[in-house]
Amino acid sequence: MRSTGIFLLFLTLASAVPGAEVLAATISCGGGIISTGDRSIDVLAKCGAPDSKESHQEELGERLDDNTKQRVFVTVEEWTYNFGPTKFMRIVVLKNGVVSNIRLGNYGYDRQTEPAQEECSEQLVSVGYSKTDVLAKCGEPTLKNSHVEETSEKLGNTERKVFVNVEEWTYNLGPTRFVRILTFRNSTLTDIRTGNYGY
Repeated sequence: MRSTGIFLLFLTLASAVPGAEVLAATISCGGGIISTGDRSIDVLAKCGAPDSKESHQEELGERLDDNTKQRVFVTVEEWTYNFGPTKFMRIVVLKNGVVSNIRLGNYGYDRQTEPAQEECSEQLVSVGYSKTDVLAKCGEPTLKNSHVEETSEKLGNTERKVFVNVEEWTYNLGPTRFVRILTFRNSTLTDIRTGNYGY
């Protein structure tokens, strides 16, 4: 079990604006301090298993010469640690099993309290929230659909491809309210819209 005496040393401290990316220098758990460059096994040993884990793939292609092109596949994982409703969540980002950065999330949630779908409104969630944030406030959706999209960009001689996991979560809020449809791209809420009346 993780120690409750967990604290975070900040490189940057900003107000908890949804979607704002606040970076942290380290995360200190009961088993020790985690920082960039540490491996996933170190995170597990010192902080335990995360409360949620999301991943996607990236591909880096570089032209080495006229006849040779190198492609590197990167697995990007986001491990989220929830320390309760009075503390900010910590998000550890790993690339191919190595910590690349640590972010500060929104406030955590009480694991003993089950959120109700009926309370899931635009006042509770907003663009920039993570899937963990939405689950904490709205609970599991009525329906989930997902697909993968590919985006690419040129960075000098390097081409970067990102495989985006797109998920659409639908919340049925009852016959007197409109259905709420939330779209996530690689675990981040990017769009909120309403459908027809629920059932």
